[in-house]
Amino acid sequence: MPPLPGLPRLCPDLSATVYGGRVALAGMARALGRSSEADRWEESATTLRKAILERLYDPKDACFYDLDSANKFVRIRGDLLTRVLGEHVVDQATFDEIYRKQIHNSEAFWAPYPFPSIALDDPTFVRPIPSNSWGGASQALTSLRAPRWMEHYGKPADLAYVMRQWVRAMIGAGYAFRQQLDPLTGQFSTEDPGCYSPAALVLLDFVCRLHGVRRNGDLLEWNCRRPENCATATFSVQTSHGPALLQHTKMESLLTLAGKTILKVEGTARVLTDAQGRVTRIVGIHDKTADVRLSWPSGKSELLHVAPNSTQPALPFV
Repeated sequence: MPPLPGLPRLCPDLSATVYGGRVALAGMARALGRSSEADRWEESATTLRKAILERLYDPKDACFYDLDSANKFVRIRGDLLTRVLGEHVVDQATFDEIYRKQIHNSEAFWAPYPFPSIALDDPTFVRPIPSNSWGGASQALTSLRAPRWMEHYGKPADLAYVMRQWVRAMIGAGYAFRQQLDPLTGQFSTEDPGCYSPAALVLLDFVCRLHGVRRNGDLLEWNCRRPENCATATFSVQTSHGPALLQHTKMESLLTLAGKTILKVEGTARVLTDAQGRVTRIVGIHDKTADVRLSWPSGKSELLHVAPNSTQPALPFV
């Protein structure tokens, strides 16, 4: 460590990454049948998680901070918060409080183009924003990681807002794939040379998550939302049962598996099916309650009122 005041520090984002690594090692050991090693990694992960929550979290602010060598918080509200959430360190109740006070607060991190690397109302927020700056700019890398925690903690509709804003900004910038943008205006830093791989991945991943069909563990995830300014659009993914095809028109979304129609959907929602195409549940991905009609080839149909960020079962007609 250089001889600077306050060093070394305890850092929640770096500690959360180590925690996530230990969780992963435990999972790998368990899969390999090495139970004693898995137990050891799980125990060390639990110990570290407990230390992060006890030493680096301020419940009054609902925020994680670095802790300096004098045992004082470095009270800068940065997107290190999202790194802790990304490793699922906090429980749902703690997440809800962090989300209310910080992440979904329009004066803090819920900017028009989320997520600023420093909270908008933090005294250290940098204006104007220089290139390669984690002092306020919204970063493509932070956005790329957002689905990992927003889906886990039950915010798919809010994630859709984040994704739409980034896709709009990137299309407006001519697919230059720059690193960062202004969280208030959506303008990318033009001095950035572009061709930044996390930004390219943001576009690919977000378009698929917004409008496409994806494999999600043992399930298929059908995102029934027609792309803006497109009369029709088609997405596909290969499965063990054959190609899964999602076709959007102005009126509906058509779900096809291995050449067989399994469902028609009117309205905006995410449909989850098993590998055979049987519906398991419906997820609210619209920013308002959506009227969603499901129609099966058998002639059966069901009308649902799907609230944002909600999950509900649907009849498994085939």
